[in-house]
Amino acid sequence: MKSQVKSGIEYAVITLLVAGLCVWQLLSAANDAEPPPAKIALMGFGVIIASAMHCVFMMQLVRRTGRSFWPWFIAVVVFMPIGSAVLLALLLSDTDSADS
Repeated sequence: MKSQVKSGIEYAVITLLVAGLCVWQLLSAANDAEPPPAKIALMGFGVIIASAMHCVFMMQLVRRTGRSFWPWFIAVVVFMPIGSAVLLALLLSDTDSADS
C-alpha cells in the first residue's frame, strides 16, 4: 500500500472517530435536564469540523488513487457514512490485491 494512501485512510478514519465521539457527547449532554450550552455548542462545532475534515481526507484519497472526483464527492458528502465506507472498502481491497 502506498504510504500516501495509507496515511490518508488513517486520517479519514481518525476524523470519523472524532466526529462520532462529538456526536456521542452531544447526545449525552442534550439528554441532561439542564444541558450546558457551551458544551453543546462546542460539540456541535466539533461534529461540523471533524465531518468536513473527513470529507477532505476522503477526497484527497480519491485524487491520489486516480478515481473520478465528482461521483465520489457526491457519494461521500451526500451519503456520508455509507459513501465513506464503500470508498474505504474499495481502497482497501484494491491495495490488498495490488500487494499480492
